[in-house]
Amino acid sequence: MAKGIVRIHFSNGFGNNLFQYSFGRLLAETHGMKIKHPAIPQLGIEEKRGSLNKRIYTKTIGHSLKKPDTQYHKFFKKPLKKPRNFKTYGFFEDYTLYKPHLKKIRKWFRMVPVTNTKDLVLHLRLNNRLVQHKSLMNQVPASEYIKAFKYFDFDKLYIVTDAKEWRHINTYDVKRLLKKRMKGVKKPFRVTKGRDSKRYMNELVDGLSGFDPIIVNHNKFIKDFDFIRSFDQILFHNSTFAWWAATLSDASKIGVYGPWKPAKGKRNKNLGKTDFAGWFSWGSDAREEYWGHK
Repeated sequence: MAKGIVRIHFSNGFGNNLFQYSFGRLLAETHGMKIKHPAIPQLGIEEKRGSLNKRIYTKTIGHSLKKPDTQYHKFFKKPLKKPRNFKTYGFFEDYTLYKPHLKKIRKWFRMVPVTNTKDLVLHLRLNNRLVQHKSLMNQVPASEYIKAFKYFDFDKLYIVTDAKEWRHINTYDVKRLLKKRMKGVKKPFRVTKGRDSKRYMNELVDGLSGFDPIIVNHNKFIKDFDFIRSFDQILFHNSTFAWWAATLSDASKIGVYGPWKPAKGKRNKNLGKTDFAGWFSWGSDAREEYWGHK
């Protein structure tokens, strides 16, 4: 029987690409198919080329982001009765898709050994989330992170962040971040009020200052990614970047923010409920009390 091909579409975002690659490759290996996708050079994933067999049916998966991720399980349950191609479009952010295949998936990527067993690393994505209204409304106050710290036994706190500086900011800084975020943006988004962004960042800096955090920003995202993977204790909010860094690590304790992106409502993903070995969910939806009803 002629074999089809899985053509994997990559969107923007490193974490998104890892979901898309992993879903497509699992799909291909399940049905004995080849794959076509761009490279992920930072992790040693080379480009795969190939043409769709036009003589067989092509099925598009994930073209509608309104479809719940749980529908994707059906593509792995039964063998194909007839040969076909697949085109994959979407984010495929459902941890249950990958849970049965973790050992296999981790072998696809180069390993980073755990070298820090005494400290805690916290990933905080801030820059664009300080100027996009919905993203800011998903952020939680410093008090929520401090509650989560109690689940860990650590000496030093490391914070990996995309913020260029860990300091108080002003409205000029917010405008500068917004200008940078707007470059090349085709689809408009609702921006935050400068005072809200300033308040959040400044209270976050003040709230975590008591832990004398060591701030890490390598200016190269793959170095941040590998740095997170080198820790035995990892804590993060709602970042797919950090989710994959934790998933591809050998950390023994990993805390993922349970509500994930509550501002999305019914379209929220289940990544905050990830229950891989050593993982736990932390946090409440304290953002509503913090932000009010904005």
